Amino acid sequence: MTAGGAPLAPTYEPDEFPTGRAAAGIAGQLSLLMVVPLAILPALVAQLAGETDAVAARAVVASMVVCGATTLLLTVRLGRLRSDSMYVATVDLVSLPFCILALASGGPATMAALVVVSGLFQIVIGLRLSYLRRVVTPQVRGTVLILAFAALVPVLADAGSALEARLDWFVPISVLLTVAIIAAIVLWAPRSWRIWAPAAGVGAGLVGAVAVGAYDFDLVADADWVGLAEIGSSPGWDIDYETFVSMLPSFLIVSFAILVRSQGVASNTRLVSWRMPRALDFREVQRANWRTGVGTIVSGVAGSLPVTIAGVGPAFINQTRCASRRVGIVAGCFFLAAAFVPKLWAVAVAIPRPILGAFVIVALVPLVLRIVISSVQRLRSARDAVVVVVPLAVGLSVEFGVLSLPQGVVWDAVSQNGLTAGSLVLVVTTVANSLIGRRGSLVVELSAQSTAELREFVRTHATRRGCDPGSVARLEAAAEEALAVVSERSPSVPSEPRWAQTTLGITGTRAVLEFVCAPSGAQNLEERIALLAEPEAETMETEIGRDAAVRLLRHYSNEVSHRQYLEAEILTAVVTVRSSGGRPRTRQRQGRTS
Repeated sequence: MTAGGAPLAPTYEPDEFPTGRAAAGIAGQLSLLMVVPLAILPALVAQLAGETDAVAARAVVASMVVCGATTLLLTVRLGRLRSDSMYVATVDLVSLPFCILALASGGPATMAALVVVSGLFQIVIGLRLSYLRRVVTPQVRGTVLILAFAALVPVLADAGSALEARLDWFVPISVLLTVAIIAAIVLWAPRSWRIWAPAAGVGAGLVGAVAVGAYDFDLVADADWVGLAEIGSSPGWDIDYETFVSMLPSFLIVSFAILVRSQGVASNTRLVSWRMPRALDFREVQRANWRTGVGTIVSGVAGSLPVTIAGVGPAFINQTRCASRRVGIVAGCFFLAAAFVPKLWAVAVAIPRPILGAFVIVALVPLVLRIVISSVQRLRSARDAVVVVVPLAVGLSVEFGVLSLPQGVVWDAVSQNGLTAGSLVLVVTTVANSLIGRRGSLVVELSAQSTAELREFVRTHATRRGCDPGSVARLEAAAEEALAVVSERSPSVPSEPRWAQTTLGITGTRAVLEFVCAPSGAQNLEERIALLAEPEAETMETEIGRDAAVRLLRHYSNEVSHRQYLEAEILTAVVTVRSSGGRPRTRQRQGRTS
């Protein structure tokens, strides 16, 4: 990024291809970055669950093979669910505590079954993402991720208590050394070095482990250079159904958390992958989520962790200024090749747990801080604050033993950890918040003949909600122009009427007008509005004539958003309104888009 924090324009966009040598070099750097989580996290899960080295080796090999294949699947263009950007698959950090508990309580087969179900759930909700648009708010996303990260704290505590008594002093030494190296690089090293901070910290911790005799050289020495060493049997079908049922809610919530993170990573990837800014394409999120869901299912069958999109991808693209999908293809091939080098993943399996715990800590802290800051900045009212604070208070209290919920068959599945308990409260508070402020709804045909019906609907609902005549007129005008925009963009099919679900909700001084219709495949309206804001657009008569409705919608609305899904398109216009007995509490701002 530049000094001001803005992303650099990429040298290679996703559809452009660097030379073979350049692609191999950049993919090699990416592979070195990803080997750390691909090998460390599965090994940590198996070790903390008390499994053998063979089970840990199987999990590591499975993660490399599955993530390599998923990276290829994410990168290549394949039918309707093709991908337009370069994504890298990795194992999911959020799932660690739940995979450890499932593996320790129910065995490899139980964990495999739970991971497979979570992958199926991820696919289902990912392909119907538009139905969750009022639930998956920034506040909900941040709350779920904070609760999931809090569940990692006991795991990190266990990771630091696994060495022999004679090496107890190595625990704080190794953690401090690893964290110090990573912090020093992040704070003082050149910007191009910062992406390598976690790998450098693990390397420094390994040096310390070797110096005090805490590293298992025998495991590395016994591993072959090429081939597939003894990795134990498959997970099998010996499922502990009691553990499966009790852990199922947690794994479904983990799937939701993976979806939430994928949305953020896809947004950042799109931001740094193109020279011209582009709006977030939710179809891209759905495609990526479908493919990572397939990867999660395969990973579960193979005995490893759920799969997600690597959060380091956008930073790597911004640093190398290369977003070419060819790099992703080469990196995926490197992951697959690494699975056939037992010596490589034996080095990871032999890493002492305190170093693994330190690696996870430094990977989490910056992410948690960004999530907290983003969630606080997006709070619009006291009700939004309640939606965040109450679930966090309940979830964190349960996680750290401050609050104990009643025991029983019904409660066991939702009260065993803070993530499930907090998420249950989050669902209740979110639904209650969405029901406050009644919405009016109308189904209209996308044609000019529906204008009078739409204006009457807006006028009636706004008047009933106490808006003054000026605000009512502004809402009517915004609704008319929004209808014109949606009608022009919808695909034309002879003899088939086109319809849109229209809703209007008014809360305080904020009126939200929403149109939901079938997907059109046209350019994102937010990108079109951004182009109209350019100075040269004001002098082009053809553009002025064609985009008159878009310009008027931008004029009447404070915010305009356009979300494109595989199954629907949603155009949302936000208008500041006045009550009939007073002035608005917020200053009216025209021409702003989000």
